[in-house]
Amino acid sequence: MTFTGNTTPAAMAGGPPPLRGLSFCTGMAGDKAAFQLAGIPCEMVAVAEINPLASALLAQKFPMVPNLGDITNPDINWSAFHGKIDILTAGLPCQPHSIAGKRKGTDDVRDLTRPFCDIVEQVHPEWVLVENVEGYRSSEDGKAWRTLHRRLRAGGYVVADRVIDAADFVPQRRKRLWILAHRGSAGISPEAVLAQAAAGAAGSGVGEPERQEAVADPAGRSSVLYPPRLGTLVASGSGLCKPGMTGADLHFLVVQVDPESGLIVRRPTPLEALRAQGFPDDWLDGITFKGKALSYPRICQLVGNAWPVPVAAAILTAIQKARTGEVAAAA
Repeated sequence: MTFTGNTTPAAMAGGPPPLRGLSFCTGMAGDKAAFQLAGIPCEMVAVAEINPLASALLAQKFPMVPNLGDITNPDINWSAFHGKIDILTAGLPCQPHSIAGKRKGTDDVRDLTRPFCDIVEQVHPEWVLVENVEGYRSSEDGKAWRTLHRRLRAGGYVVADRVIDAADFVPQRRKRLWILAHRGSAGISPEAVLAQAAAGAAGSGVGEPERQEAVADPAGRSSVLYPPRLGTLVASGSGLCKPGMTGADLHFLVVQVDPESGLIVRRPTPLEALRAQGFPDDWLDGITFKGKALSYPRICQLVGNAWPVPVAAAILTAIQKARTGEVAAAA
């Protein structure tokens, strides 16, 4: 089963067969947007998302793709996907490991490290790509991180991880841990793949000052004075910033000079937030929730929990190069 509208120029031109994907904790489909940005054909076999808002978006944008819901549901027969998935992508819940929470790690019921590893063992995809906060490596002295690495390696995978700051790609400070695993005897190095992806920001033009101004000023009618990059976008009931607007939270404010109104201090617009994560401008066009257009807080919930698309696209591009021998093999 394929994503509606998933045919890329490469696929239409008779390029390589599409990667068969399985997506967990899909959110607003940052992985799908990354495949599109990278120009890589992808047949998404299924997604798994429990959040009602994100699930509504997925059902509307990709109606032909089944949403399996809770990955811990014992009724799901994961072995049915064995041998049918090329890449498994997952934005595992960050709350158990984030410095913004209590950092209970694997003791938090929201942590999905163990069930995720169980599923990988049953599905056995060629590639596994996981995104999480930096704290995934340090909460509970890195227990979840060590568990994931150990079990992937036990399953025959070569594993590497790297912290990449989205600020090298988009006008947003967003450091995230990317864990990449590859199964097989081709000598492919996930470490080299991630290194190439991180280096891919240089010279791309994304994140340069002129690009940042375009992101922060979609109307093109005023000068943005601050910030050159947004702070890390997070989902909260009040929008993209924490209540109180104190200290580091000030970088969630946009200060600009308007020729008619003078100095303006405001929050980022939905379009600016989308661009700060690297999504296409029209990604949320026409999406509704419970029969109503998406409100600003709803958009913030979606965008604040999303992947930075250009970072994921750079990793996917490096994976494709590795599959064709263009990335250095493992030592």
